[in-house]
Amino acid sequence: MVEPVGHRVRLRVRIAKALNTEDTSRTITIAGREVKVCSQKPSQPLSAADWIIFQAAGFSTEGEARNFGERLRMITEVAGLCSRLGVDVGQDKSTSWMSEEYARALGLLQPHERIFPNVHGLAIVPDDGSARFPLVEANPTVRASPEHLLGAMTEIAAGLRADFPTADGGVRILNLALINPQPLAQIALSLSAVESLGQNERWTEKQTALISKLATLVDNDSDNDAELKEVANALRRGLHRIGLRQGVMRIFASFGLQHLRGEWDRVYAARSGLFHGTLTMTDAEIAQLAFDAITLCARVILTIAECNGVKLPSITSLHFPTG
Repeated sequence: MVEPVGHRVRLRVRIAKALNTEDTSRTITIAGREVKVCSQKPSQPLSAADWIIFQAAGFSTEGEARNFGERLRMITEVAGLCSRLGVDVGQDKSTSWMSEEYARALGLLQPHERIFPNVHGLAIVPDDGSARFPLVEANPTVRASPEHLLGAMTEIAAGLRADFPTADGGVRILNLALINPQPLAQIALSLSAVESLGQNERWTEKQTALISKLATLVDNDSDNDAELKEVANALRRGLHRIGLRQGVMRIFASFGLQHLRGEWDRVYAARSGLFHGTLTMTDAEIAQLAFDAITLCARVILTIAECNGVKLPSITSLHFPTG
């Protein structure tokens, strides 16, 4: 009788800076399970890897493994932002693949081994030591403290809830901003992370009633004037959504962030001038604006996440002070 094979979680992520340790692996505890952290290349020190693997074994079902993997993914994203490192957890798509027949012809596989796509993101594989993955070389030049990322993950996991909010994708967008080397992209991504939250805002009942009243007034005064009727119809049809800034200001008010309004207006005005060609900035000034934009937007997103029950790690205050 063949013994049933369990499942293993494999989360492969890209980080902006390699971890500053010569250890080839670290082990952290997430939700009561040991998670091994290592380079995607066997025996490579973490200081030489900008692609790292998080592995957890011993799951009896694929569903159990995937549930844990999804929570691990979100913990990694939040920790990547809080430690100002930048983690790209991918979209579970393969970045490299090799024919198993070809791999066997080259002698790269043992008889019991199988080759799997090297997924950028989450993969669930058999927990029998048979899985092998095509490797990608990396040559990082800047390193980060492993304690910041791995310690943050441990702290977040300690307060983990069953429903783990993501601030509507803002955490992921800000990680993509951090990992992007271009300051202009960082500015655009970080501001969009906050703007997107305000898109869910709608006019209040009082405001909707006023818009309807104004439309009726224009309609009554139009005296069958086609142009005035177009204005009335536009009032009824065109004001179904509030403005971008108004939506952001509502988000600020909802989470006690009114003190950030001035900084938002300053950063956004600089962004608009830069992108529309009405403001000339040096490379150093653009880089500083990118830093300020990420800092501001991360404070907003992380405050929302905290209000939703996420326990932020202590390292957050170092990179995103609230004062």
